[in-house]
Amino acid sequence: MMSRISFILALSAARLTAQAPAPPAEIDAYVARAVKEWGLPGVAIAVVRNDSVLFATGYGVREIGRPETVDAHTTFDAASLTKSFTAAALATLVDEGKLHWDDQVRRYIPELVLPDSYMTANTTIRDLLAHRTGLQGANFMWRFTGYDRAEVLRRVRYLKPEIPFRTGMVYSNVSYTIAGEAAARIAGTTWEALVRIRLLEPVGMTETYFWDERGARGKNAAAAHILVDDVQRAIDPVDGAAEHDGRVVTNAAGSVQSSVTDLAKWMRFQLGDGTFGGARIISTAAMEEMHSPQVVVPTPAGFRRARQVDFFATYGMGWQVWDYRGHPMLWHTGGGNGMLAYMALLPKEKFGVVVLVNSWRGAIVHATIANRILDHYLNAPTRDYSHEQLVADSAARKRGHEAYEKFLTTRTTNARPARALRDYAGTYVDTLHGDITLRLAGDSMLLRMGRGATADLESWTADAFLVKWRNPVYREDYWNALAEFTYDKAGEPAAFTMRLNRDTLRAIRVKR
Repeated sequence: MMSRISFILALSAARLTAQAPAPPAEIDAYVARAVKEWGLPGVAIAVVRNDSVLFATGYGVREIGRPETVDAHTTFDAASLTKSFTAAALATLVDEGKLHWDDQVRRYIPELVLPDSYMTANTTIRDLLAHRTGLQGANFMWRFTGYDRAEVLRRVRYLKPEIPFRTGMVYSNVSYTIAGEAAARIAGTTWEALVRIRLLEPVGMTETYFWDERGARGKNAAAAHILVDDVQRAIDPVDGAAEHDGRVVTNAAGSVQSSVTDLAKWMRFQLGDGTFGGARIISTAAMEEMHSPQVVVPTPAGFRRARQVDFFATYGMGWQVWDYRGHPMLWHTGGGNGMLAYMALLPKEKFGVVVLVNSWRGAIVHATIANRILDHYLNAPTRDYSHEQLVADSAARKRGHEAYEKFLTTRTTNARPARALRDYAGTYVDTLHGDITLRLAGDSMLLRMGRGATADLESWTADAFLVKWRNPVYREDYWNALAEFTYDKAGEPAAFTMRLNRDTLRAIRVKR
């Protein structure tokens, strides 16, 4: 039977949704034009102010080539917006006295080993939530390998520092994975159950799920899209039958699937004092702690002008803590496979906007929409951010095509490997990423990362193979990955290096 509080929350949410008007004409026209110019499948937006929903609406379609339209209840992948949920779940435990922000994480995960003894002994919950360990992000370690959470936690000992401990911010999904595991152990449940019971249910978020519950979203769910050869294509956001995206492992970092209707409730809660519908969920002190600067984000002058930052850029816990035109702002982005998310809150104005996009076309198109909405309600001078970014994006895509054409010239004509293909087959080990296996597959070679991502190898030069990922997302993003081999004194393949974004893998062949 529904409790009285739950009934009031549900009734209130229904009333707010039913009464939410259409967007202002200027905003409606701007968003519709942005969707058309960028060639986006669909967009959903919600705006709140003073604990009311000003509007919640959708544009375009859920999937290219199908007629079903996006509306305020269409669920999208909110990805790293999840981080605010993880911080809030930990805040409920802080309020109960079950932990403190500055507790060493080893107190709750005693088997955790970080790259050096000082970090192992001193890294705190606050360090993890503020991205201030200084350790490399290492997304490929969990995205490409198919490792479970226990193995990911075991492998953090092999992470390399990008900057010294607590001297700055290095964004890390792995840090949130550790924090989520600590929260689950303290609460004696799963991270998913903790978030649902402590946050989603009290806030009345009935259209919100986790990555591994995608099947529960029903029919009103947006499909993910990427550009393949400059054409929008719907994709399966998981990596294939034998692979996974990794967010079952890193749920605490980026697994929330939600609608703008539900995320409007989350914004209203975050803009409040820790209560919702008259019920206390988090203390005001804990809310303020999450929303307070924890680490400075360096911002060069040009960057500040582009982002319209007048005073400061920092990270709190689960939130970027900046200003926008001098107005304190909490914001975060999300980027799941084939989807984008953006949420911005102006605490003093009690104002919030969330933008969800079911495509990777245009990495910050969501922010161009949000900024125009912020300017409208702040009565600030504005620009056509979307068109400006589209011009910049087109120029970047042109440079990308030129880089690809230049890359093609590095291939040896009629390239043949220095050794017979069978000589390259075997197991190679990279310290962080573990086993990488190469095996013959007919007349070609197949590479597999751990238990996860697979790729076909094509001869590029005598000593290098092009790594063609079978997952279309990876193939589009990492089109220039080369496995470059070195040999032992006998001329046998002994190791290879492979560059993925900013990470370089060095895998050494092992005899087994």
